[in-house]
Amino acid sequence: MEIKHYETGPIFVNTYLVYDETNEGFIVDPGGFSEELADCIREQGLHIGWILLTHGHGDHIGGIEEFRQVLPGVQVLAHEDEKKVLEDPAFNSSRSINRRTITEHADKYVKDGDEMTIGNMKIKFYHTPGHTPGGQVILVDKYCFCGDTVFRGSIGRTDFPGGDYDAIIRSLHRILELPGDTVLLPGHMGTSTVQTEKETNPFVNR
Repeated sequence: MEIKHYETGPIFVNTYLVYDETNEGFIVDPGGFSEELADCIREQGLHIGWILLTHGHGDHIGGIEEFRQVLPGVQVLAHEDEKKVLEDPAFNSSRSINRRTITEHADKYVKDGDEMTIGNMKIKFYHTPGHTPGGQVILVDKYCFCGDTVFRGSIGRTDFPGGDYDAIIRSLHRILELPGDTVLLPGHMGTSTVQTEKETNPFVNR
């Protein structure tokens, strides 16, 4: 499995391109359109059938429209509780983040514990509300795409519409139940591991 990282959109969201030896793959959280990412897809001869979302804030969905144009047939997946955030600019904060109104939809909505396979990659979705009602993490092998639920040494904001501090603390603890060597790939800042966050994240004991 290959994981490539790009910073996209107005506030440099961590966007990930993931694919395996079958050349099947997916994009996580396209905050904006990336020519570099699109070039990699073309150069590697990849088939990208899915855009997987950890949540629906404007800084994580701003590139969906353009990727739909260059990747015919690509489908978007989100948690079922994120529908309103995707569809309502008042909830996805796109006016303030992107300086434009974004209304999006998912082609497939999942529930906590749902699984899917892309290529040979087994993917599992865990509902982790708090930053948004339908926030989720995406687990592939030992890699956890955790969006804005947990950062290196911190957690996501809960002062946006639908945010819930108590919920995000519960979600943090759920993520930290994963094996210690699980690599955390967040929506902002650098990577970490479950063990590192257990030992150093100041919100663990909140």
